This record gives sequence, C-alpha cells and structure tokens, in this order.
Amino acid sequence: MKSRRGRRPSLAPREVVLGLDRLERRVSFFGASVALLFALGTAIEWARNVSTITTVSPSKTNTCPTGYHFLKATSICKEITKTSQGGWEIRFFFILLIALCILYFTVRRKRAGVACFAVFLGLGLGFGTGFIFFLLGVWLIIRAYRLQKYGEAGFVSSNRVAKEMGQARREGRSVKASSNSDSKDATSRATAAPAASKRYTPKKPPRRRR
Repeated sequence: MKSRRGRRPSLAPREVVLGLDRLERRVSFFGASVALLFALGTAIEWARNVSTITTVSPSKTNTCPTGYHFLKATSICKEITKTSQGGWEIRFFFILLIALCILYFTVRRKRAGVACFAVFLGLGLGFGTGFIFFLLGVWLIIRAYRLQKYGEAGFVSSNRVAKEMGQARREGRSVKASSNSDSKDATSRATAAPAASKRYTPKKPPRRRR
C-alpha cells in the first residue's frame, strides 16, 4: 500500500492566513463602499421604477428576436421591460445585506467572510455588474493560498520565494520564506508571547560575626 504524504505545513500562522493585512483591508473597505453605492443606486431606481433596457445585435437580415424592435440609428435590437416593485425590493435588500456583511467582516479582519460574500455578490449580480466583487473574493483567496504555501501574499514576492524553495529542494536544504512588512506585523501580533517576568529575590543579610 502506498503511504499517504503528510499535509504540508503552512509557512504563515493561521491567524495571518485567515486575517487581513492593511492592503487587503483597504481594498475590502473599497469593495464594501462600492456595494453600498450599488444599493443606493438600486434604491433610487426602485423609487423611480426605472425600466430595464436590453440590447442585442440583429441578424444578418436586420431581424430582431421576439419582443425586440430594431433601431435604425444604432443598428441594434432593443427591448424595454418594466421591473416589478417586488423585483426592485429583492435586489435592493440583497445588495444591502451582502454589502453590510462584507463591511462587518472587513472590520473584524476575517478573510473567509469577506471572500465568500464578495464572490456571492458577484455571482448574484452577474458577470457584468458583479465582476468587481467576484474579483475581490478570488483575489483574497489567492493571497491566502500564497501565504499558506510561500509565506508571502504578493505575486512578485511569492514567485521569488517559490524559486528559492525550488533551489533549496534541489540542493537538499531547507529555506524559510521571508515576510514583508505587513506579514511581519501580522505575524508578530499573532505569535507574540508575553514577556517573562523577572522574579525578584531579596538579597540575604550579611552574616554577623561572633
């Protein structure tokens, strides 16, 4: 029977892999702000009951699908549909709830929460509107993978460490990944132990001469 290879240990502490550094927090705050703006825009469209306009390219004979009408000025097929009030309500509360969840987990420095809700929002809004949120979630996941495997989250630094580790493996020696300033700060916060207190021992009184 083939022996199972043990799981490779992480080169970064668990708290660092599952947490957020300064750059990731700023980007996550930006993503949460954009999501809140999307919720605000949806609320305005909900109040105005704005129509949804869908356009597609016509066929070679300039014919449009059922429900579309051809615009000669732009040579496209256009469809105008009214969104129900219930549809606007669901869309608004969906975006608002996910945006608040992203903001909450960003404040708490929880990578998994931000990544999962960002990907969920991106998939819910679709590829066009939600691409920025899907990209945010995937970016955080990739950086967590690099931290766990190389001890570095950046693309350039992780590639450098990967080359050093490959060279060390070929030479039969071990090498530790160096961390950048953000990783060092996070690592020090995660692994710092309380300083040992020095026990005070009073001096013995001098012996009296008899």
